[in-house]
Amino acid sequence: METLGTRIKRLRKQKKLTQTELAKDRLTKGMLSLIENDKAKPSMESLRFIAQQLNVEVSYLIDDGTLARLRELYLDIEEDMERRKIIRDPDELQSLTVKMIEKIEPHLAQIQGTNYEQIRLREVYFLMNRTINNAKSLDEYWKFIDQYEAIHVYSRMLRCYFYLCSAAIEQRNYAKTLAILKQGEERIMPYELIIDPIVRLDLYYNLTISYSAVDDVKMSNYYLQKALELAQKKQILYRMDRFYEILFVQSVANEEYEKSKLYIEKLSLLSQFADEPSITIHYVYNYLHYLNNVELQFETVEPMIERTKEKFKASLFLFKNPIFLGEQMYAQYQMQNFEKVIEIGTNFEIPSYLHHPIDLAKYYRYFAIRALTYFHLHDEVAAKRDIIFAKNGVEDYPETIYKKFIYEAFHTIFK
Repeated sequence: METLGTRIKRLRKQKKLTQTELAKDRLTKGMLSLIENDKAKPSMESLRFIAQQLNVEVSYLIDDGTLARLRELYLDIEEDMERRKIIRDPDELQSLTVKMIEKIEPHLAQIQGTNYEQIRLREVYFLMNRTINNAKSLDEYWKFIDQYEAIHVYSRMLRCYFYLCSAAIEQRNYAKTLAILKQGEERIMPYELIIDPIVRLDLYYNLTISYSAVDDVKMSNYYLQKALELAQKKQILYRMDRFYEILFVQSVANEEYEKSKLYIEKLSLLSQFADEPSITIHYVYNYLHYLNNVELQFETVEPMIERTKEKFKASLFLFKNPIFLGEQMYAQYQMQNFEKVIEIGTNFEIPSYLHHPIDLAKYYRYFAIRALTYFHLHDEVAAKRDIIFAKNGVEDYPETIYKKFIYEAFHTIFK
């Protein structure tokens, strides 16, 4: 086990300080040498001075090994957090979440929240428990923002606001989502220039989609342009596919088809540059939307899906995204292949992870497609069921091509 003396010596060498430089005029070089060789114990006053010079807490110097164990635990938990990002199976994700809770729980009494690793462990413990029990209140979570600010970890502090924002948007409370983000933006303003550019891009991304959700196009575009300017200035490609996807979807939703052509081309270039299956497949289903709504090339939708599946056989799970089914339904309906529409879309559902009004309106339109198909097949009960569901779903949403289609379908079925 590392002793007090060896810990001081290790930290001094890491900071490339000589004994004289560390001792300054408060200690003699000889006394510091005795302390580092565990032949003398420093007074608390001397210990505070040494800790200050080494830029660590006194508690770290006199630790009995607890901090080292907690640091190992922290590294282990962060690896688990990275694994969670790529797990697609719900049961596997649940199992990992429970294991993470079980790893942290025995150490809770020792996790005092005095440094970054301990605050992060407490935060992850809270998040994993809330994942298991979605009803858990978020009131306690706000304290992590204060704790990260106190130790000057401003990027992590802002990420806490992103989590609170995501929780609000899951409740479809778009005004609350925006209020949380604006509070976060205001709070980090004094530290803006030292915030990680990636985290600032995340802030602009969240503000862009939040203003879009409340139909404030002007402010949505303002933050989107800020993001693009920052990315260009810092030469960052992070999230660029998502920003251009926002521009693409908004241009289609508002029937600005010339703009949509520009943005789908940018998405294509980013897809080629990234050379990553998930990004390419994400581009493909945006391109399918482009084919259906801008080029009106309905007959090319199915072949393109099959070609992409053949190319990415190792990533077929990515094709489970219901938007592929939705675009197939739309194309088949436009080609009047009504039986095929029902075959594809009988069990079609809106994914639980969708919360943005424009995304939801797009999916509600697929129900309108199914309703019109049932109508053409003379199943009026099913047609009315689906179109009422779609119309009720978009009533409070912004005016878009999707909402317009749904209302026209409603009048067709109930004429």
